[in-house]
Amino acid sequence: MVTLVVDQLAAWVAADRFDLLPADGGFARLRREGTRVRAMRYEHAVTDTAPGHSALYTGVVPAVSGIFANEVLADGGRSVSVLEDSATRLVGADGVIDRPGSSLARLKVEALSDELRAEHPDAVIIALSLKDRGALFAAGRRPTAAVWFDVKSNRFVTSTAFARTLPPWAVATDALRQAEASTWDLLDRSWVTSHSITPDDEAGEGDIRGYGTVFPHSLGAAERPALAFRTSPFADDVLLSMGLAALDAEHAAEHTTLLAISLSANDYINHTFGPDSWEAWDELLRLDRSLARFFTALDARFGKDGYAVLLTADHGSNAMPEVGRHVFCDAPLADEWKRACRPVHRVMPDDLARTLSDATRDALGPGEWVAGVSDPYVYLTPAARALDPARRAMLTETLKKTTLAFPGVAAFYDTGALPTVCPPFSDESIDALVCRSVSPRAADFYVVLQPGSFFDPSIVVGKGTSHGSPYLYDRTVPLLARSPGRIAAGAQVTDATFDAFAATAASLLDITQLVLPHTRAVRVGPD
Repeated sequence: MVTLVVDQLAAWVAADRFDLLPADGGFARLRREGTRVRAMRYEHAVTDTAPGHSALYTGVVPAVSGIFANEVLADGGRSVSVLEDSATRLVGADGVIDRPGSSLARLKVEALSDELRAEHPDAVIIALSLKDRGALFAAGRRPTAAVWFDVKSNRFVTSTAFARTLPPWAVATDALRQAEASTWDLLDRSWVTSHSITPDDEAGEGDIRGYGTVFPHSLGAAERPALAFRTSPFADDVLLSMGLAALDAEHAAEHTTLLAISLSANDYINHTFGPDSWEAWDELLRLDRSLARFFTALDARFGKDGYAVLLTADHGSNAMPEVGRHVFCDAPLADEWKRACRPVHRVMPDDLARTLSDATRDALGPGEWVAGVSDPYVYLTPAARALDPARRAMLTETLKKTTLAFPGVAAFYDTGALPTVCPPFSDESIDALVCRSVSPRAADFYVVLQPGSFFDPSIVVGKGTSHGSPYLYDRTVPLLARSPGRIAAGAQVTDATFDAFAATAASLLDITQLVLPHTRAVRVGPD
């Protein structure tokens, strides 16, 4: 079985654009040969990569899984990966790298692959991504291999949490060099220009250190080719090729095999250029072609009926503020995805942190009370957490008042005051969505932004777009499921909840013991 998670592929993008793709492409093939869920809904507010992948591969919301954000605030105010584990080290082609690796130490529940390993001890489990958070939840705790791209060392790596050496098929040096020497130009200019609503040089697009904002994009001309590589369709091709190489090296006919690939290029491209850009349209077309070639390669290895595919996304996407008024804003019916038509804001985490620090010093006197802001959380310093109840209440009230006055902010939650049993689930209840997002003792305060507003992703500061909101444009994604003889061909389902992914995968992998808690009345307390 192959699972494919296209990072930041929103349900609204699929609804608007899938029909425009060629009939011989990969998306069209999955729709013909399988079932399409038009809108699979996440039931948490923190619609980011780590919470999304963990929800997919565990079937539970972040409050239960413990994966409450992409990053956490570390010492010195740095934001680090939620999966960073100082007890481990990265492993590259030349051996152990003296930098912290990543692990599933924060994950409080069993992942799909953990159950697969328990029931099928000889199973082959391979997980690949550009991000640690894109690979590890699919990998589980005892994978055959879990591999991701480390932009600092410009190579693929694993962690000592999983292995002491990198598999030979994961080195990919030649493929990387070839990709980084490439130039990204439009695959079909007329197709892109006929559909995109923006010019190629739309205001708000980011330039990754010489990579440029217009076509063609020369990866070699960028100051850091590794950053350009992950923000190009060539990254998808390297991962898909690596997946085939892994299958050739590791698969055995008598062993259940799970190949999980998280395709993150779409996310980086959207973050940098926006989902309406020429780059986003070309990425979708190129990915469609790449998937078609990938499925043909799987046909040759296993026969057309010899494998299953699940394709979905970890969260949705949001337009850039600079893009003009959209067609849906003037439609007679309200937009079903709740996309914003009013002015929106890029919220700069550092600006919010400075504003909150100044306000708390004015209220409480000299001292450091705010440690920092890491999307979507506000963290307090140890001194602030040690305040007596009266001064702590004053601090909380100051933070709430100041945050709610900040442009783009809609709501502010004290995470310590959230109920241990979440209210009944509702798509319209921000309270219910936030409750399902926050793991106990995760951070101090949760900030919800207004529809269309977002925390700056800091890929190119002050440029591009992001996600992470509780609104449907970020919380709904497509699901395509293909398994000849087991899943209906050519069918469409209007909607489903996110745990449909894990339940379907478990069924196709013959996992009998996977328990999927009903997330609408979930207990999230420390027990």
